[in-house]
Amino acid sequence: LHRNMQNNKLLTMRRLVVVVALIVTERLYPVSSFQGARVIASSLTNNRHVAAAPIIRSSSHLFESSAPSSSSAASEWMEKEKQLEEEIDQAVDAAVQQQTPFNNDNEETTKEETPVTTPHSSSDRWEELHGNYILRPPNDQQPRALLHFLGGALLGAAPQLSYRYMLERLSSRGYLIVATPYQLSFDHLATCDEIIGRFETVAPSLAKQYGAVPVVGVGHSCGSLLHMLITSLFPDTPRAANALISYNNKGIGEAVPFFDELIVPLFSDKERNGSKLMKAAIEVAREQYNGKVPSDEALLQLLQSIPTPIPGLMDTILTPSLITIPTPLRQTLTNYLTEPIYDALSNNSKINIPSLLLQSLDITQQIPKLIDEVQVGARDFMPTPDAMSSAARRAYRCRRTLLLQFENDNLDESELLEGYLKEAESVMKMKRPMITIDLQRKVLEGNHLTPLLGP
Repeated sequence: LHRNMQNNKLLTMRRLVVVVALIVTERLYPVSSFQGARVIASSLTNNRHVAAAPIIRSSSHLFESSAPSSSSAASEWMEKEKQLEEEIDQAVDAAVQQQTPFNNDNEETTKEETPVTTPHSSSDRWEELHGNYILRPPNDQQPRALLHFLGGALLGAAPQLSYRYMLERLSSRGYLIVATPYQLSFDHLATCDEIIGRFETVAPSLAKQYGAVPVVGVGHSCGSLLHMLITSLFPDTPRAANALISYNNKGIGEAVPFFDELIVPLFSDKERNGSKLMKAAIEVAREQYNGKVPSDEALLQLLQSIPTPIPGLMDTILTPSLITIPTPLRQTLTNYLTEPIYDALSNNSKINIPSLLLQSLDITQQIPKLIDEVQVGARDFMPTPDAMSSAARRAYRCRRTLLLQFENDNLDESELLEGYLKEAESVMKMKRPMITIDLQRKVLEGNHLTPLLGP
């Protein structure tokens, strides 16, 4: 039963990947031409304009296209995705039928279990480029589209780690993944500026290598909210389509219980809120995870940041001369302890443990940053949830949007966003009556953490 439950979780993740991939493929055409430093879509091949995207309708399977058959590459892709979806549906039915009760008299099942296969590991294909994590399609193939991915709150600082399985499966289907990490902040507009700045540094080199390919914004949770803001408030950052997963726009009071009653009083005192100590500990850990003995400066800063009853006491007692590791001892520790351990953990054939630990620090270092913002007076997100909803109703302009939500997700607000985007469609049609908007919301099995799952 446990194994069947694990298989069902894997099938749920496969469904999520198929839905994103299928909707992205079927919504991209026709798309606009490449503009400036941004990788914006042009015609599919040889500058030939592809016919309008087919209408998708619900069926016994996840999707069924009503478009006539065509010899175009887009039609071939869609046909393959439909065939794959049918195979997954059949696998789900087979998994349910194969469930057998536990038999105390016979420990072996009568049917040989079929292992669930996973795609070839893509961890060695991840690369960091100008602050973005890039995962290229396998075998140097031309990408179907560029998926600009933003993860959820906190976990979005290391998307290549937190969302690795989902992104690698999308890459295996021919998509170029650009996962932009970001540091969570109360100021969402500043976060959007940071994200756009990083993306713009990598876009020209990708455009030079792959030519004009469609750009699709894909986000989970807070990442969906940020993509909505980018599409609404940053008009020079167009998208061919958006796929927003588990969208939510809750205020800080709803997102963090007892924020005003507990969090604000606890972290308002700069000398006692622990932010300085956490920053110093993170820097010491970063040096250790790089196979080094922590520097004297890092150790001194860590000890001086320990809270004391008398402010500044540790600064007075501890001096650089007292916190110094002699050079011979440091060299001995490096040669016989830190470097051998680092090499042993790094050369593991399955997983690079020091690299994972360093990436986890990217997530951890957001906590003292948020504490500092609370200390200087941050009490809610900027813009406020009401202002962000207003932006979605009045300024959202992406013509193709997929909203994905999960059945057991109490944080999800995709249904509210769907209403806002329909209002935005009315606003757009007042300016351009002939414009067509493709907006769909799909509900899948799973919960808010489903995009993070892996085998």
